[in-house]
Amino acid sequence: MKKIFIIGFSAIFWLVAACFAKNSSINDVLKNLTAHTNTVGEFLQEKNVFINGNKKVLKSSGTFIISPKGIVWNTLRPVRSISTITDRQIILTNSDGRKSILDIPANNDFSNFSVSFSSIFKGDLENLDANFNVSYKETASGEWVISLLPKKENISSYIKKIELGGVNLKEDSRLDSVIVFQQNGEDIKYTLTKQQVKENLSDEEKYYFEAK
Repeated sequence: MKKIFIIGFSAIFWLVAACFAKNSSINDVLKNLTAHTNTVGEFLQEKNVFINGNKKVLKSSGTFIISPKGIVWNTLRPVRSISTITDRQIILTNSDGRKSILDIPANNDFSNFSVSFSSIFKGDLENLDANFNVSYKETASGEWVISLLPKKENISSYIKKIELGGVNLKEDSRLDSVIVFQQNGEDIKYTLTKQQVKENLSDEEKYYFEAK
C-alpha cells in the first residue's frame, strides 16, 4: 500500500484544487491553475531513502503532462519509464512500450487520495476540504506556498504534509514544486521547469492516457 500511495501521490501532480474560500489570494491561485487546459514541461524528482540506516537522495528526471485526464510522468533518466495516474487507473509503460494497468477500486484509500490530489486542477473545493486542512502563505514578491495537512488517518498514516509552491505572475499563477513529507522520512520533491500551457495534446501525448 505504501508503494501505491507513493505512485499515486505522483499523481503529485494533481493535488489541490480544492482549497476552500478562506482567502481571496488562494482562490485566485486555484482559479489560475484550473484555467490551464494542459500543462507540459520538465521535472526533477528527488526522493530521500534510507539504506542501511544511511540517508541517500535518488534523482530522476524527464517530462510531465498535467491534464484534466490525469498526470503523466515520462521519466527519461536514469531509466526510461512512463507513469500515468488518473483517479481510477495507474498505467505503467516500460522502455519497450509494454503497458501494465492497475485499476483503483472506488473508495479505496489510494482512490480517495488521488481524487483529492487531482482536485487542484478540477476546482473541486468540497473534496479537498473533506480530506485536508489547508493553509496559504504569500510573499511580497508573489511567491506562494499551499500546505495540506491530512485530516483522515488512512492518508495521515503515510503522509505527514504536502506543500505546493509557486509564484503569481501577471494575471496567472504557476506551480513550481510539490513536496510530499512522508511519515517514514522518505520525502519526495518534484521541481517543475520549462512549463508551457497547451490547448490540445499531441497524438503521442494522448496515447499515454490510453490503457491499451
